[in-house]
Amino acid sequence: MPILWRYLLKNYLKVFFLITSGFVTVLLLTRLHEIAKLAALNPNPKLLILFVLCQIPYILPIAMPISGLISALLLLNRLSQTHELSSLRASGLGLSQISSPLLMAAFLLSLINFTVVSELTPRCRLYSRELLHHVTTINPLFLMQKSKMLKLQDSYVDMNMTKRGQEAKEVIFVVKNQSNNRLTLMSAKSLQVKDKQLIGKDVAIISHVDTRDANHFDHLVIENQKTMSTSASALSELMRKPTWKVGYEHLTFHDIFCSAFLKKGLKPKHMHESRFELYRRLYFPAMTFLFTWMGLVLGVQTGRTQRKKGVMIAMSLCALTFVCSVAAKSFYLSSNKAALFYALPVLTLTTCTLWFQKQISRGRET
Repeated sequence: MPILWRYLLKNYLKVFFLITSGFVTVLLLTRLHEIAKLAALNPNPKLLILFVLCQIPYILPIAMPISGLISALLLLNRLSQTHELSSLRASGLGLSQISSPLLMAAFLLSLINFTVVSELTPRCRLYSRELLHHVTTINPLFLMQKSKMLKLQDSYVDMNMTKRGQEAKEVIFVVKNQSNNRLTLMSAKSLQVKDKQLIGKDVAIISHVDTRDANHFDHLVIENQKTMSTSASALSELMRKPTWKVGYEHLTFHDIFCSAFLKKGLKPKHMHESRFELYRRLYFPAMTFLFTWMGLVLGVQTGRTQRKKGVMIAMSLCALTFVCSVAAKSFYLSSNKAALFYALPVLTLTTCTLWFQKQISRGRET
């Protein structure tokens, strides 16, 4: 590898990985709700670390394009300020020859981003959901304590937790039975999870028996037990309503492509959803390459005075891509409109970058 290539790639990738790690750290804060939910349900540090690692592929598709843009802008701006770029061009190297190793690196990063979006993110998304679902079904006391966090509808819980969630005292639990539109109340002096069993002491249950006669009242049933025992996981599954399902965002790229174009007899709604997911997964890898290319061109300073015009143009084009990506999400049931919004920034960035590169090659300022 030529010395110039090593010099450029070293400076580009060093800043790229530094900015990417910073973005990952900052954007992980947006996942604090999910992380805090798992930490509240299970304090096991291994599961918590594994769950946090599964959140990183969510962030990389967004962090990599922005990191590529900032790294390319800073590198070319520094080369222009130190007159290294002028020396390279005076030695007979064109802008395309100087930027070729960085564009090759950007293309490789785009392939990595495509792999992350298409294969790694769906698997991590599904695994993190399964992990959260598994943790919440181990201990029903956590479900009762975090009823608002876990969106347990039509229920009321009042209890005092002790021993790190393994025991609860003075428990009052009221739940609505959706099948007959009646309330059921359970009170217990203590509930304890031991050996995957839920053991209760001084338990009282108030329920009813439907008389199936509109002219009569329901029969009230009151049951008192000194001790009771039931499977903890079975009670958790009974209490917990499914809040998620496997969608197209959990499928691999091959499955998405087959559903979008090869599978026959698919409902129009599902076909549009699969095609929207396919376009979205192609969009972010394309932005990784285009953002780096745009940063290489707009980071060049050809005049004597330092101007921020290139940075402002780059920020405007970034805002355009963000607006188009948000607009495309609103048309997930109309794949053609979503494809239009995803294609608009790609065509705009390509056209603008080619025009600015042509201007710079002629010695004109951006």
